[in-house]
Amino acid sequence: MFQDDQEIRKATVADASRVAQMHVESWLETYTGIVPDVILAALSVPRRTLAWESILRDPAMHDGSVVYLKEMGEAVAGFGACSEQRDVDLKGQGFDGEIGAIYVLQRFQRQRIGRALMKVLASDLIGRGFRGVALWVLNENAHARHFYKKCGGEVIGERKDVRGQVVLTEVAYGWRDIKVLQEHI
Repeated sequence: MFQDDQEIRKATVADASRVAQMHVESWLETYTGIVPDVILAALSVPRRTLAWESILRDPAMHDGSVVYLKEMGEAVAGFGACSEQRDVDLKGQGFDGEIGAIYVLQRFQRQRIGRALMKVLASDLIGRGFRGVALWVLNENAHARHFYKKCGGEVIGERKDVRGQVVLTEVAYGWRDIKVLQEHI
């Protein structure tokens, strides 16, 4: 069983391919039946690797993104990323920080890894002077939505993510005070 005090570390450029592999695997596990197969079939570890290499190499070019990961043996069990808020409307509402990604592979879920990642992300954002935080999640991802609600998040917005002919609905969860997030973890 994972304990909160076990190591979660900042990812480096050297971790990009492993983060990308885990990211694609997590999408396939989580979004099959939620996201159209055409989108899932287009997922590419090499393309995701390039994206993560760019983010990890030059965080300033990616809104100050910082990526944390949790390894279990040789596997990346989970990772999360946080940054300055990219959504202008959410930023205007006082949600100046963003959790841009948080994923835990299914075989590692229910071991408090997600909670530990949220705690590290919240601490990182507080340390950088952010006050509020928000994240986007697919409306149909009931498991994640339940998790964010248990962490004290409130639904604060909705948007459509248009990908070709596919329209996905996302909802935003927010914490006006990041310290409230820390208290619920």
